[in-house]
Amino acid sequence: MHALVFAAGRGTRLRPYTDATPKPLLEIGGNPLLERTLNTVVDAGVEAIVIVVGYRADEITDAIGTAVDDVPVRYAVQNDQQGLAHAVCTAFEDGYGVTDPTALSDTHRDVVPDDVVTVNGDNVFDSDCTLSRLIDRHHEPDVDGTLLLDRVARNEAETAARCVLDNDGTVRSLESTTDAESGVIAAGVQTHDARALFRACQTVERSDTGEYELTDALESLLAGGRRYVGVELEGWHLNINTPADLDRARNVLERPQ
Repeated sequence: MHALVFAAGRGTRLRPYTDATPKPLLEIGGNPLLERTLNTVVDAGVEAIVIVVGYRADEITDAIGTAVDDVPVRYAVQNDQQGLAHAVCTAFEDGYGVTDPTALSDTHRDVVPDDVVTVNGDNVFDSDCTLSRLIDRHHEPDVDGTLLLDRVARNEAETAARCVLDNDGTVRSLESTTDAESGVIAAGVQTHDARALFRACQTVERSDTGEYELTDALESLLAGGRRYVGVELEGWHLNINTPADLDRARNVLERPQ
């Protein structure tokens, strides 16, 4: 299992913090946001990491280096941010040197994994939150992938991809709105069959936002019969998108124990 970590964005919603510092290097509890995310990924047992960088890439690569706790790190440069599905393609093409999904089973088999965990680099986790449960579920029979889930209030669910689940946790569909009082949404961490994910991201069409959305690629995988299951984790985690998110994370993770 390798990790694809997305850290290419400008973080415009986090201004003025990101005027002086790239979003992945904003500090929480004395450590850069991206470093905290990578430590959580490493704790889950991944064998290698590809970080997709873009805005102020040199500062990020200098800060993180070529390994995290002896887990090798390589970089893929997404110069034009066109969505997370585009970032996945960039990870394979620039990070692994692969342009054809079918090559993942032959000529590049020694460098490209069978499975990947995709992680938004703006996720922050506390010390009790481990991603290993997602990876364990991924390796169960008849499971093709997993989604980290968050339970949210109705107004939050209406602004994100809400997951419709069967009783056994199987993800049946993703919806942009809900009429329920609360719901579960995909929280920015997923596991996938690497070749299936790459193929889906290569074939997804540009959305109304002008980007190639990872959610659209996931919907095509579900429609094609791939079984994904939702996993809720113990512990606390948050996507850092706004100054309020950053303040909340600092309040949680910097308070005295």
